[in-house]
Amino acid sequence: MELFTLTLANGATLSGWTNLPAVTPTAPRYRPLMVGLHGGTYSSDYFNVDEKHTVALASNGLGIPWVAIDHPGVKNSTSFYPLHEGSSDHETYGEWLHKFILPAVWERFGAPQGCNSMVLLAHSLGVSGAVIAAAQHAKEASGVKNEEQGNCPLAGIIISGLGIHPVGEKPADRPANEIPEFIRFPDDVKDDMFLPKGTCDPAVYQHTNRLNLPVPFCEVQDVWDTWLPRVQTEWAPRVRVPVMIGMAERCIYWKGTEEHVREFAAAFSGSPRVDGSVIRGAPHNMEMSYWSQGWYARCFGFGMECAVSFSLA
Repeated sequence: MELFTLTLANGATLSGWTNLPAVTPTAPRYRPLMVGLHGGTYSSDYFNVDEKHTVALASNGLGIPWVAIDHPGVKNSTSFYPLHEGSSDHETYGEWLHKFILPAVWERFGAPQGCNSMVLLAHSLGVSGAVIAAAQHAKEASGVKNEEQGNCPLAGIIISGLGIHPVGEKPADRPANEIPEFIRFPDDVKDDMFLPKGTCDPAVYQHTNRLNLPVPFCEVQDVWDTWLPRVQTEWAPRVRVPVMIGMAERCIYWKGTEEHVREFAAAFSGSPRVDGSVIRGAPHNMEMSYWSQGWYARCFGFGMECAVSFSLA
């Protein structure tokens, strides 16, 4: 695995890490570039906790290239704050992904590795950006283009940790002078929420402090203000690539039920394929849990199927 930084077309910097296995005679003919989008309070290291809980195991085992990016404002990735008037955090992330981030990642890693397509693996607050970017990509693929829109061969998106039916009600609005700029959970509170005892190897908790980062309050609030009111009517129906949804049964934020998965999947009415399931017993941070390796195996399998369909369908 190697760290990277690259300069985007808008002059911003993007950081992250890559795992690029050598191409062998047994490697799939159609290889996707798998791209990880982490959620709030984490960086790209979410996908590389330790030697047992890392996406590199699936990447190396199957010979599929992987790139994990740092959300704008995290580590060395340039922030897009302050937001332009009338824009939102989630919309801006989706636009940056579509116009600047994904095309740059493809040019730097996808094409040189001989990949035929790109598949996004998005977790939690990374999901909204992935769905919005995929919806914008569908516009471009249908011929609705402008000179600012980027280009990359998107073949699928994978979703965990975000849905359309939250567990609780929308928090009460706070006065402007009481709204924090950032939220940072205490380590023990974060573990109890995201990785309850019994759902992960105890060694994973040794990494909580290292991985625990502040998240902009606006990014969290935007789930209620932007994502939930618009995803089912505006963004999900416009997605034209295959989608896989994995809903953790013990997620603290989203209802881990079959009914939820069915309704969320139905929102992607324009997708040629939507796979959805509840992962029984799994916590919100599924990628760090005992389910990690099994989930990653499914994600890469889905990604490889998307890559073949992208070229042959």
